[in-house]
Amino acid sequence: MPVLLGLLVLSLGGCSTVGFYAQAATGQASLMFARRDAGEVIADPHSDPEVVRKLRLVENLLGYAEDELHLPVGGRYRSYVEIDGALLWSVVAAPEFSVDAVPRCYPVIGCAVYRGYFARTSASREAERLGVTHDVLMAEVAAYSTLGWFDDPILSSFLGYDEAALADLIFHELAHSVVYVAGDSAFNESFAGFVGNEGAFRWLGRDGGDAAAYRQSLASAKAYSRFLGEWRGRLADLYARPVGNAAKRQLKAELFAAMRRDYESNRERLGGGRYDAAMAAPFNNARMALISTYEDNKPRFARLFSDLGEDWPAFYAAVGKLAVLPEEERWEIFDR
Repeated sequence: MPVLLGLLVLSLGGCSTVGFYAQAATGQASLMFARRDAGEVIADPHSDPEVVRKLRLVENLLGYAEDELHLPVGGRYRSYVEIDGALLWSVVAAPEFSVDAVPRCYPVIGCAVYRGYFARTSASREAERLGVTHDVLMAEVAAYSTLGWFDDPILSSFLGYDEAALADLIFHELAHSVVYVAGDSAFNESFAGFVGNEGAFRWLGRDGGDAAAYRQSLASAKAYSRFLGEWRGRLADLYARPVGNAAKRQLKAELFAAMRRDYESNRERLGGGRYDAAMAAPFNNARMALISTYEDNKPRFARLFSDLGEDWPAFYAAVGKLAVLPEEERWEIFDR
């Protein structure tokens, strides 16, 4: 999930830059002021029973995260905020003939592939501005991490998730506080994504529970990610060809159409319809870049975890050592 520093420096040049940080600060502050202690909500006889049930589940997930996954919890997810609709809107842009996202750079956290807005209108304006010359994706965001700068609250938007998805979300966001590499979204999101997936699987399977359905869901997601990765590679090959832009534009459209036909031919293998809605949505370079950021490198972290005997502290220590290396060296070591 996106990382937001929140109440950060606004002493940066340019009206658009100042405006971005101002809305980030205002949005973060509004969440902090609206917080209510989760324990109070649970104890309140007027609270919605379903809200209470999910808050108790989050309490248990936090205990499991700390005791079994060795994740730092502290004061995070101990408070609750009611929100109306999506929390954030993320804007991702990629050049018309590139499958790599345009980096958006910030103080302290470095560059990322996305920029988040608390107001949909602000995100729409940015998407329209970038869309003149780029492929753009604007997507709703359910959660983000402040990397321990603030005690992130539980949001009402979390409570619509089923148990597996909620566990994955909580563990993913907590993982960002273990290791975070400024400027390397692929490393950060793949690491947190693996921790979220593996942690949720173990949570569901604790005390002899049945996590087989979730494991099958992860296998389908992996197959779908690999499928999209193959097509992303074909797009990259096209963009590298010495042909004119008009021809590339036509071939690009044909490749996306062929990708959809390929999905239909392999639908049963790729989740049995689970991704029908995703495939029906518009595809462009920005969307392909964002999916790649979150999914492509999860298998590398899975192999490392297995090689270390599925020992969480040893795994975090190894990832921490990789995090301080230059980017190219990090990925080279993974593949040795």
